Amino acid sequence: MTCWKTINLSKDYGFHRINLISLISMFIAFIIFYLPMNLMYSSIRLSADGSTYFLLALLLIYPIHAMLHVLPFWITGKKLTVSIKRMYGIIPIVSKRSKHSLSKPFILIVMGTPFLLITAIMLGACLVFPGYIHYFSIISAINFGLCVPDFIHLGQFIKAPKSCTVEEIEDGYDILIHN
Repeated sequence: MTCWKTINLSKDYGFHRINLISLISMFIAFIIFYLPMNLMYSSIRLSADGSTYFLLALLLIYPIHAMLHVLPFWITGKKLTVSIKRMYGIIPIVSKRSKHSLSKPFILIVMGTPFLLITAIMLGACLVFPGYIHYFSIISAINFGLCVPDFIHLGQFIKAPKSCTVEEIEDGYDILIHN
């Protein structure tokens, strides 16, 4: 096998640039998500109760996002190592590492799962509980910002040859092609 491309977001784009793009994407996603919902439900008054649940959701959005990357592995039975560390003693940080190389379609599913599931759940929650669309919009926008590195990876994986495999390395991914 030959390495077609190595993806290291910190080296390719820079840590601060990715964070800035993520932050800007969060604001844009909030506007795109909230405004149509607010126009649809303009007659419904927004509720401020439930703020403790909202704060809990804000603390858990990153670990949930990370665990949703693991979900396709669990469903298919593929092996991976998951480690959980605590940041500031409260917020769990989930890191995963695949033990084997992955096919292109599978890595596309792994990278897209958090965005698709959390956005769909938040959209459904907005439709069921329109009084809390502001909370659901913020959670969805934060998840979108967390998905920015996933979208950059997805763009690289989509451009890769069809029969490639992807290996997770220390700082990113190697896209390998068969000789």
